Amino acid sequence: MKKHLLWLLLCGLGLSGNAQPPVMTVGEVRACATRMSDKTLQRLFLLKPGDPFTPALYEKAQDDLHNLRVFKKLEFSAQDREGKKDISIHAQDGYYIFPLAFVSGGKKSAAALSLAAGNLFKQGESTFFFVGGSSDGFSAMAGANIGKDFFSLGFTKLNFNQRFYQNGWSNTFGVFSTTDDQNEYNSSLLEQIHTRKEQLSFTYMHRFSRILRAFVRPEYVRYTYSPHAQDNGSHNQITLGIRLTDDIRKGANMGALSGYGLTDKKQSLQNLPRARQGYAASLFYTAGGDWTASDYDISKLGLEMAWVLELKNRNMWVIEARAQDAFKASFSDEIFSTELLGGMGRYDRQLRGTRGAGAATSFVYYLLRNETGLLSLAPFYEIAYVRTDSRYRPHSGAGAALTYKLWRFPFPFGINYTHNLQDGSHQVGFVFGGKF
Repeated sequence: MKKHLLWLLLCGLGLSGNAQPPVMTVGEVRACATRMSDKTLQRLFLLKPGDPFTPALYEKAQDDLHNLRVFKKLEFSAQDREGKKDISIHAQDGYYIFPLAFVSGGKKSAAALSLAAGNLFKQGESTFFFVGGSSDGFSAMAGANIGKDFFSLGFTKLNFNQRFYQNGWSNTFGVFSTTDDQNEYNSSLLEQIHTRKEQLSFTYMHRFSRILRAFVRPEYVRYTYSPHAQDNGSHNQITLGIRLTDDIRKGANMGALSGYGLTDKKQSLQNLPRARQGYAASLFYTAGGDWTASDYDISKLGLEMAWVLELKNRNMWVIEARAQDAFKASFSDEIFSTELLGGMGRYDRQLRGTRGAGAATSFVYYLLRNETGLLSLAPFYEIAYVRTDSRYRPHSGAGAALTYKLWRFPFPFGINYTHNLQDGSHQVGFVFGGKF
């Protein structure tokens, strides 16, 4: 009998040693705010009653509310109750509306005006309006991010010269392309074509989960060339895409100008307990033809990826990669090398072709982090290969950006130096804004 009892005891100990701790679930989620309703705040919070509860998910749910940038105060607490976690959220939200104007100089000048607003309708939403112009034309855009949906409408009208040089190079153009390459590269100029472009686009994006989004973008596009015909006419197209993203920092924080959106400032100044990673990946397909009232068949596939390693001291290593293939594309819809670079450098000229791929890397080192702002130095290298004239040609650059960001001002500002490794040119420009 004693042997049987001993055997049962040992079995019980063995079973209890292998038993897994019970999975915690979310119990009640209680929320209160100043302007928005309790239900709205609960809806915006990632975790819902009955969801699995882990410290990692709890932290990400808090980050989501911080990233709305409409709060002056956010407090969270979690209490155990009958095997569940009850969560309480106390928020002090407000609204903001802020205009911002800027002017950039150089070989060409540009000016713009933006208007940003947040939480006007007590839904944690953000809205924006932007208009700007230069000697190349003008562009306007308006949009809103409401809950899981994003809408934007944009119009651009350009009137400029396209210049073509030896070895497949052409000038960069656009409303905010403030470089002018005509004098610097005149000795290798092959041809110049006057171009007019009109573009009207509408974008709708829906968030299916915390990391998964999908979007559709119909566009009206029309080109007019003179004196050469090229591919005059309509290039109307539709783009479909999906995007996965996790732990990629938000860009602008317009609410900070009015004192909102700084609820995680203290947390951001502290070192991380451990290094963390973030990623983003987008896959998109663009098509056009008779069914979009286009005069030309268009078929393009693109892929973009980014990986960020944020060290314990908040310094970041960033790696990006892009690829595009224009299966069907007339002259105006070809791929530009600047679309395949990481956007870290500044260039007078670019390559264009039917397909290509590129990669970029940068290390963001914080020289200063304090209660006033952040001073960072970010050396970078980027390279792209574009198929043009039946061969792949490289476009690469290296340099660094020195920027400073005030906590109460949403955009980093500073200077950027870029050395084009193909033609040896140097660019020094003013930096306003950033992605990470």
